Amino acid sequence: MIHEFYKDTEIFVTGGSGAVGKALIEKLLRSCDVRKVYILLRTKKNLSVEQRLEKLKQAKIFKVLHATKPHIFERLIPIPGDAALPKLGISAEHIALMSNVSVVFHCAATVRFDEPLPVALKLNVGATYEALLFAEQLKNLKMFMHVSTFYSNPYLKRVEPKLYDSPLDWRMCLKLLQDDSKRDTLDYLTKKLTVGFPNTYTFTKNLAESVVNDFRERLPVAIYRPSIVLHALSEPIPGYPPTLMGAMGLFVLVGAGILKTVFLSFSTRFDITPQDIGIKTMLYYAARAGNEYAQKKTIAEAPIYMSSSSKLSSHTFFQMCQVMEGGLWYEAAFEKNFMLPTCHYTDSRFVYKFLVFTKQILPALLADGLIMLTGRKPVLMGIVRKAYISLEVMKPFLFNTYDSPGMTHIEEMTEATKGTEFDLLPDITRAKTDEGLLDICTTMIFSIREHLLNENPNTIPIAQKRLRIKRWVYNILRAIIVYYILRWLYGFLLNYIEGPTAQ
Repeated sequence: MIHEFYKDTEIFVTGGSGAVGKALIEKLLRSCDVRKVYILLRTKKNLSVEQRLEKLKQAKIFKVLHATKPHIFERLIPIPGDAALPKLGISAEHIALMSNVSVVFHCAATVRFDEPLPVALKLNVGATYEALLFAEQLKNLKMFMHVSTFYSNPYLKRVEPKLYDSPLDWRMCLKLLQDDSKRDTLDYLTKKLTVGFPNTYTFTKNLAESVVNDFRERLPVAIYRPSIVLHALSEPIPGYPPTLMGAMGLFVLVGAGILKTVFLSFSTRFDITPQDIGIKTMLYYAARAGNEYAQKKTIAEAPIYMSSSSKLSSHTFFQMCQVMEGGLWYEAAFEKNFMLPTCHYTDSRFVYKFLVFTKQILPALLADGLIMLTGRKPVLMGIVRKAYISLEVMKPFLFNTYDSPGMTHIEEMTEATKGTEFDLLPDITRAKTDEGLLDICTTMIFSIREHLLNENPNTIPIAQKRLRIKRWVYNILRAIIVYYILRWLYGFLLNYIEGPTAQ
């Protein structure tokens, strides 16, 4: 069904330079036999859209595509524009160029949890509205797929694949956003009515879903809610890490010996969507929704599809971290590391704060001080601060397990994709077992080293040797400290005992 739906079609992708967008484009070009893929790009850092496209093509996620189908990139066409501008800032000339586009994937968004509200509204709500207005100009449109998030309703303990009421009207929010004199009103209303939303990301994603649903009678629309997107399981590269942001960035900091403690609940199940599973399911859902719209004249509610691991894996986030602590950081030793790659996980706020100060802040201050003596700019304290802030904004997801029916239409989907390039069953089955978790974590860490940190696998032996030396030095220093503590304690006790005797 997937291949038939996309064969010889023209696709338009917003947010194509982001992690999800690049993975989507890679799969479309590699497996879907599409005619063209148009990608919205804006000029950035003195680079034209053509230059940005050339740079995008060099991303490591396209490594397999370069090796197997190097000429397929001729089908990737840049469209100058900006998701924050009216109708995406696309010129009439380029609108005419895309007259045969039949599928739109709206991936553009800011994924920062701590984004200022006006910025998050503009990029997550306003851009969705503008993308829909643009899509209305496409006469051959079969599907507009909006990429949302599994956490768009974080006040719920169980999330169903259906639309929930938004706390505010999206039209009013955009109207207030356009009037600078009403910003205070917007901030006031938001604080009063967004109880249950831990950050501006989840709040604005919730509003954006309402925008899409309100277009359901004007356009064939659907909403895709993936949970936390992590590394790929199998393709295009096993373990491929999408970005340094979020959980992947924290894993890197643990491996680099900078992040030494994490505050979390030991029982929290981290709902994740492996990157390749997410792309395969999104392509399936878009095709399914497109076919449904072609058969029905009226749609009561925009179709909503979820990618959730709640029914596929019982592993907690702590279990995943413990697997990596079981020697994997040493097996895939990073060339660039500060201290030993170990991390203490705790559900005690007091212990967490104490360890942050003693095992992260103090060593970072000492190291930065030495760096400054050499005339260079300090860096470690800034990294430690950003890691702390990241964990604070992630705290709601590290202490809450969200239930759901799981992956939408999973039985139907696994049967329909069996034996194809979109087959889900092998990876889903592997992820359920402890052995599979170990294999997945191992592949991920080695891939982080090679593809995010750009470290040659041939340097692993020398990196392991450096870690052994560091561990040896660390153990000696720890023994010296323990010796002096015991010596002081012995002297204190001896004076305490001998004091009365001497009198």
